[in-house]
Amino acid sequence: MKMSSAVEQSLVVLVMLALQKDGLPVKSHVLSEHLEVSESYLRKTMRKLVVADLVKAIASKEGGFKLNRPTSDITLLDVYEAIEGEDSFIHSTQLADRVFPAKNSVAEGTKEVLSIIYEAEQDFKKRLKRTSIANLLEFAKEGEEIVDWR
Repeated sequence: MKMSSAVEQSLVVLVMLALQKDGLPVKSHVLSEHLEVSESYLRKTMRKLVVADLVKAIASKEGGFKLNRPTSDITLLDVYEAIEGEDSFIHSTQLADRVFPAKNSVAEGTKEVLSIIYEAEQDFKKRLKRTSIANLLEFAKEGEEIVDWR
């Protein structure tokens, strides 16, 4: 399994927005500067977070992005699925069926492998669901609880 860097960036952005003084919106160019990524790339990521209802985009002179839910209601699974999608990461191409002549044995083996991977995926998602952005904020150092990123 491979996870895109956009998941990590999204988690950092959500923590930044959670720490933003007075919950004020933060502009995409400010976020992209802190993350050291292009603004156009970050906007694509932010769009996914908006569609997933994790952040709100505010279009105005003082606008930008702010959290759309309490930090305790945003789990790592929410972020992962907003960026990577909700579909299973298990996709068999039936390669073994095409390569090996023993079709019944191959089918049984393939079924077993897919079952193991599916269980691992479910465990992975359960663990992500147990942790929220609020849990991540517990690691904020004293004196960094509130920041004005703007």
